[in-house]
Amino acid sequence: MEITRFIQTPVVLLPNIDATVDTPLPVDIPVEVQTVSSLTQLLDRSVNALNRSLANLLRGPFNAKSLEGMTTESMAQLIPELLEQIHAKRDRSHLWAQRVRQCCAVMSHSMKSTLLDDSRLRQLNEEQGEILRSLKQAVDQDKPFEIAEALDAGINSSNDFFEKLLELIDLIKNGYLAGYEHIIKAYTDFFADFNALITAKMKDWVEGANDGKEVELNVDALRDALTTLLEKYTHPNSESMLFPNPDSVGASKEEAEKWLKALGLPASCLKKNPPPGSGWCVVIDTSPLTTMISSLASYSGTVKWDTAKYNQWQTGFNAQEERLKNMLQSLTQKYSNANSYHDNFNKTLSAHLNQFADMLRAMLNF
Repeated sequence: MEITRFIQTPVVLLPNIDATVDTPLPVDIPVEVQTVSSLTQLLDRSVNALNRSLANLLRGPFNAKSLEGMTTESMAQLIPELLEQIHAKRDRSHLWAQRVRQCCAVMSHSMKSTLLDDSRLRQLNEEQGEILRSLKQAVDQDKPFEIAEALDAGINSSNDFFEKLLELIDLIKNGYLAGYEHIIKAYTDFFADFNALITAKMKDWVEGANDGKEVELNVDALRDALTTLLEKYTHPNSESMLFPNPDSVGASKEEAEKWLKALGLPASCLKKNPPPGSGWCVVIDTSPLTTMISSLASYSGTVKWDTAKYNQWQTGFNAQEERLKNMLQSLTQKYSNANSYHDNFNKTLSAHLNQFADMLRAMLNF
């Protein structure tokens, strides 16, 4: 990995994110005429930028709010805030990955300097081995089932030390955390539609009658709305797909099964994509909608029930709505867990890179 300039790549962040801005580094002196001062200055600046980026990455930690006892309307109102937090974290994570790449490039560049003899290079290589062993312990702690095999393959690969670090960052960021980012986005879209098309309109479809002794329910309107929602979120429509992101290539059946299990969804949510698409996917569990529609199968038009019969029907309907709310809570917690794993790995990595930079700096100054 060689560098000729410490490049500042533009990153578009949300307005509420304070971008970390660094003055671009000067053009490097060719390796064969590099001086201790120029190398250590380059190293110091890259590590300082890395540390500032880590602080930015970790600020405002994501905390999954308990949604227990909240109404569907209240939960739907929290969705924009939830998505904004996830979007902001994705931008900070992207900036952090860039800083690590730049820092690794500077370290790799410095190790090729003629200022380091074979003995010092051997010590640095041994330190790299220690770092990898420590990182293996870090990734093995609460290792995500979804990417467990890929993590093992990455940490044990024969790639260059710095390339291996970058691959691990990419795997955790894009292969794990980004997976839950899309899952949250897809499910909150579904939940928001349920609230707007069903919950918010129930007051228009239910009316008291006979001095409160009976209830009139517009069955046709409710059933039509449920059917419309179900059709929108039924495979192969892209709105139905939780994993992988429908904009990407379909997953293998084995990979999709891992995510199905991790999400706690029934086997019916594993689907094979039709031609011309390929691969497999995991879709939203719409069985609560199907159950709601089934509860109306024997009725049409506007029905009039006594309060006991209406309450019995409403209890069953609300139970299915509760399933949708519980799934949103579960997925939010899973994203929070993925976010914590991502942050903990990068904190560990940052500590090791700082330690390695200190060792490299000392050897350059020796």
